[in-house]
Amino acid sequence: MRLILIILFISILFSSCLKKIEEADNLNTNIFDKEYAGGCWFNVTDTYSYINGDGQTKIRIEAVLPESNMPGLKPSSVAIYCSVNDQPELLLNVGTDDNGNYPFYYDAIPESSNEYCLEAGLYLASEDSTINRFVVCSQP
Repeated sequence: MRLILIILFISILFSSCLKKIEEADNLNTNIFDKEYAGGCWFNVTDTYSYINGDGQTKIRIEAVLPESNMPGLKPSSVAIYCSVNDQPELLLNVGTDDNGNYPFYYDAIPESSNEYCLEAGLYLASEDSTINRFVVCSQP
């Protein structure tokens, strides 16, 4: 009986020392977490019209996932689902540039509205899902 009381006392003592770290619940700054609570992880850098090789006018929305928004180890590429103004979604495999950033773009069909809203989310191949979608609007 005494041994049981000693074991019980020791387990209570050790469990109080192993309290949960309160800050652990707030670690939601990784853009690859479903519970990400930070701001938009990409920036739209330019929006302009151009004529492609087939003679069609397109609106290009250029964006970048800054290296500073990536957590810890940096992958050589990131999968991003994106679309503009409800046009078809594209899955882009985005590699790094010379600065360690991940630039990407979407070529949209011109619309009567002069505002083009890029919606982008990170694609998790292991779960076949897109997370942390954000929308940024711009004009050419």
